[in-house]
Amino acid sequence: MKKYAFMVSASGYYVPGLKALLHSINEFGKGIDIVAFVSPDVDDSKVIDWNEYHSGRELTWIISEGTNDKVEMVVDRFKKFAEIGKEYDAICILDADMYLTADVRLFFDIAAAGFIVSGSNGMLIDFNSEYQRIAGVELGRSTWPYPQVHTTVPLFLSPKDLDWLKSVYDAWTPDGLDDFLLLNILGMRMNKHERMLVMPPYAFTGIHHWQMKPETAVFEKANLLLSGTEEQVYMVHGKWWDQKWLDGLWETMERYFQDEGMGARSKRKTQDAIYLLKSKFEYYLNGGKNDR
Repeated sequence: MKKYAFMVSASGYYVPGLKALLHSINEFGKGIDIVAFVSPDVDDSKVIDWNEYHSGRELTWIISEGTNDKVEMVVDRFKKFAEIGKEYDAICILDADMYLTADVRLFFDIAAAGFIVSGSNGMLIDFNSEYQRIAGVELGRSTWPYPQVHTTVPLFLSPKDLDWLKSVYDAWTPDGLDDFLLLNILGMRMNKHERMLVMPPYAFTGIHHWQMKPETAVFEKANLLLSGTEEQVYMVHGKWWDQKWLDGLWETMERYFQDEGMGARSKRKTQDAIYLLKSKFEYYLNGGKNDR
């Protein structure tokens, strides 16, 4: 068995994010293999320096043969990663619009010991009979409020849990639940939640703007990224290279300030967090070579 591997999928739009992710892995994932499942419009020579990434690790570059990038990248990755994951003690599935901000090897160790590590979605969902009907899944009860709702990525798994990924691939249909909801409900049916550690959203993904909401906005202290509650931030998720996405991000936060009655001090915390996260992304996009 090989030790550990990061696994990521990407289409051409995500090339800037993939570059930043790989450079952040080079800083915080020394010696950990990388498996990249990409669409044909992703030119590896424009993403990575092979000499740099072959140092102390294997990099597997797989070109998708599908014709629908969304289906290939969102659904087929589960099958591909389940197949390759059998070669490792533990894997971590990531999206291409993510970058690491701290050492995550401990979470690989936890997964290798037979547990699962994921990130909270920051919401509570009742996987009731309607969810079960759409998914084609029977949970044995008509209502199931689920406090462990987790994101699709990151997901740290050992080979014993790769059946979960394969089940998502087998169960997915275009008119059914999306991959995020399907992953959760199938995991519940397979009792994966009984061995799962779910990290706070501001620690792993920042989904639903948790890394920039004033109460939990990311800041830097002693060269570490921390949340507003001073918990370590291990990774960041977002399309930081896309100006339209950035504009929409601030528009969403403006509505949040208005709805919550927040003032100038709260806005400054959010502005500082956005600037910090964008600057970190640009640092990794540039290969980790500019001054931070």
